[in-house]
Amino acid sequence: MERYTRKNQKCRGDNTDRHTRHSRREFLSTAALAGIGAVGMSAFLQSCAEKKVAPSTELARAYLNRLTEILGEVRERELDAIQKGAGLAVQAKLQGQQLYALMTGGMLTGEMDEARPGAPQIFITRNLLRAVRNDVVVTNDPYVVRDFNERLVQVIGFTRPSLANDETPPNALENMGTARIEDVADVIIRSHVPCTDGILEVNGVEFPIGPASGILHTVLFNALAVEVAEGLIKNGIYPRIG
Repeated sequence: MERYTRKNQKCRGDNTDRHTRHSRREFLSTAALAGIGAVGMSAFLQSCAEKKVAPSTELARAYLNRLTEILGEVRERELDAIQKGAGLAVQAKLQGQQLYALMTGGMLTGEMDEARPGAPQIFITRNLLRAVRNDVVVTNDPYVVRDFNERLVQVIGFTRPSLANDETPPNALENMGTARIEDVADVIIRSHVPCTDGILEVNGVEFPIGPASGILHTVLFNALAVEVAEGLIKNGIYPRIG
């Protein structure tokens, strides 16, 4: 037993030695490569410094400027519609009606979640088909409310660039469908986003880039929501805030 133990101890020692030697070789090799990499990176950075290479910020600036312009257009031209829609919703709520909302293909992810910090929890976002006479529905999709007028459900509609509306240029996009938000909504709030969604023309690129619909739909929906919240609060109804 003692011989067997010593033999195994020797084997373990030999394996350890070989492993140690192998590890040292790996370490030295890695260190050498790291040194070469560091030298190479240093040379690259030095070259960039000498050539004054810097990332371009012109397109980013152009995108932010154009987005700011569109927001300005929305503020100037859609504030009355937002206030009108809010008045419709507040009146319905005071009369015991329900407020629903369904925004598809436009809102930023998570903006309509019940736990969204700062968001007034005013609208029911499920079971839209339960809306009845004099309830109010907010949407950017004419297809989900196409028969609501017949049921006397009141609709506040947002224009959406991927679906046709009265301002869509003829033959602008294929397969846009025929339903228009103007045909089903009592109040129209326009996003002022072009039908291409992209808002910047770039040389060498076939289609405009820099989508804006998600931002604009979110801004418009939240503007409507806070306006409704203000009207409710003035009448003693305090909505829960996410």
